[in-house]
Amino acid sequence: MGIRMSGLSSGLDTEAIVGALMSAQSLKKTKIERNKTKLEWTQTKWAELNTKLYKLYTEQVSKMRLQSSYQTKKATVSDPTKANVTAKNDAVNGSYTLEVKNIATTQYLSGAKIKAEAVTDKLVDLDPALLNKEIEITNGDKTTKFEITGNTTIADFTKALQDAGLNASYDTDQQRFFISSKESGLGNAFSISTSGLTAAEVAGREAIRNAVGYDNMSKDNKKIVDEAMQALQKSGVGTDEYNKALDSLAKAAYDTKKTATDSAAAKYVQAKLYSESYATYETKAKDELKSSYYDDAGNLLDGKTEDEYNKAVKAKADEYTTNFVNREMSTNNDVKLQVEAAAFSGKTAAEIQALGGEGINKYYSKDGGAPVIEGFDGTNTFSESGIKAAITSDVENYANITDRNDTLSGSALSALGLADISVDADGNVSVNGGANDSSNTLMPKGMSLVAASDSVILLNGAELTSKSSTVSANGLEIELTGLTKNDGPITFSVSNDVDSVYNSVKSFLKEYNEIMKEMKSLYNAESAKGYEPLTSEQKKAMSDDDVKLWEDKIKGALLRNDSTLGSIMSSMRSAMMSQVTYEGKSYSLASFGIMTSTDYTEGGLLHIYGDTEDAVYADKDDKLKKALAEDPDAVMNVLSGIFENLRTTMSQKMAGSKTSSAMTFYNDITMKDQLKTYEKDIKAWEKKLASMEDAYYKKFTAMEVALAKLQSQQSSLAGLFGGN
Repeated sequence: MGIRMSGLSSGLDTEAIVGALMSAQSLKKTKIERNKTKLEWTQTKWAELNTKLYKLYTEQVSKMRLQSSYQTKKATVSDPTKANVTAKNDAVNGSYTLEVKNIATTQYLSGAKIKAEAVTDKLVDLDPALLNKEIEITNGDKTTKFEITGNTTIADFTKALQDAGLNASYDTDQQRFFISSKESGLGNAFSISTSGLTAAEVAGREAIRNAVGYDNMSKDNKKIVDEAMQALQKSGVGTDEYNKALDSLAKAAYDTKKTATDSAAAKYVQAKLYSESYATYETKAKDELKSSYYDDAGNLLDGKTEDEYNKAVKAKADEYTTNFVNREMSTNNDVKLQVEAAAFSGKTAAEIQALGGEGINKYYSKDGGAPVIEGFDGTNTFSESGIKAAITSDVENYANITDRNDTLSGSALSALGLADISVDADGNVSVNGGANDSSNTLMPKGMSLVAASDSVILLNGAELTSKSSTVSANGLEIELTGLTKNDGPITFSVSNDVDSVYNSVKSFLKEYNEIMKEMKSLYNAESAKGYEPLTSEQKKAMSDDDVKLWEDKIKGALLRNDSTLGSIMSSMRSAMMSQVTYEGKSYSLASFGIMTSTDYTEGGLLHIYGDTEDAVYADKDDKLKKALAEDPDAVMNVLSGIFENLRTTMSQKMAGSKTSSAMTFYNDITMKDQLKTYEKDIKAWEKKLASMEDAYYKKFTAMEVALAKLQSQQSSLAGLFGGN
């Protein structure tokens, strides 16, 4: 932009003149901006309408075209205190008799009160006879074995029950175990049995566990070992099952030893790096902290002590050294190779201790004692095959044990307030716990047991069972709430749910009418001729309410006589007026009393004649409800066919094309392209107008310069002629 001289010589209001000239030139740009604004409003209006149309399509039309929407059934029960019945669409209409013989129960065991007060209490402290006893828990088709050792606690036993798939807890306030199945029914009943382990079995297990490093294993590897030993109890030496168990044991032992070795190797390199670098970072820490504790002459500052300084230096040096070591361990490939080399070449305890200094103190001191690394003693050159060879003798000995369990005369669980429990296929429960209680069953006094059972009903004389309190049969869901006992059978009937289908049709027509009414209002809106979007200057001259009224007038008429909107309305009306042939006869909505109004101004809205909520047509015959009761198949086939026609029509209207996206009823792609064109044109006009304005100012500036020169010349001539 050049220098602008505004009326210095001419006395003209140059800015006002240029402003007037530019105002005229800006009319074309303003027109484009107004067109862009109206298109954006139109885009918003269509997007809102599209959302409503798509909702009608997905939630109502797509549902009402399905015949299953018209096959709703209902069940009426004579005594809901005994049962609630839900009829599915495939339930057979008719009358039924029902006797409730039993409602499914969950097996529930409440232990007798015992002397333990904490879950950390050891079982052998409650009863030394529990040592080397084995508990077998069968839950459904899953069997879990649990061995009681000298260190087994109440918490361990509770966890074993939970791992077996049961609900189990020990209440320290009540000092009782509470054990139950997670689901009801005979199929979910559980059994608990106990046996004693022979000396050979105990020794064999101990030998294998020591050989594979069981105590240092992860939870997953311990599980592998436990399962392998269970397999060995049945396999015999040399069988496929034996070989598989041996391989599993060797792999679990190898993984455990390798993990320990890798960890120890990493710690060895950590300690080495720490020891080698500590002195450097100690010097750095001393330099950083010295001024905080000593003056320039080397004297301690007031309130500071040498001990505090040394502790601060040690803490800072440790921080710096640790950060360095961690970075090196994670990012330095040479260090990673050192770890790998240490893991496979082996370092003795003596070599590690020889590092001394801060490295050992940082990583290996235990309770002030000698530095150690468990499992890292210079013998870490090993392989899976080598471990397998080392443990084979113990595994063979264990597999060859013939006498593993001692049969107990009673349950070993009596000290825990429990008993052995067995449940046969018919649900018969046997309890063996030693002392008799008042009901003469062999269980500890104070223990109670609720046996698992299936639900049993007689439906029209046929006995049906279920593991839950709900019995499913022939399209019926029967929820049992009480026994019929001596009251005799109850009855229920299944029939078509006329009201449910009627209300579904009514709900659809309500939404259909609402959207048709809105589209008609938009299409027939009053003209907004003469109204254009306001400029910012125009808005400043009006109140906010006036601006809103002005813009609402324009927005309300955006879809007036819109051809796309008119086509959608016409097509939807035609689909709803279509006919469907059923059993050789043509039907329409009118056949079932679904009619348009005699008031043509409604634009084809639909009414159900006889609908009590329709003030105009409530007194008409309700053909729809009558047809649903007398000929539901005709209603189902006709209405689903008509709504399928509507669905097809709407699908076609929102099919994707070059001008519109899929699932869109309007030309959204065309609108987006037009908006881009408007934006491009506006930018071009802004550039053009800026050039025009600059050109005007250049011309006026030139004029001012010329006038200034003329005035200067006139002054010079006047001076020559002696003018004042």
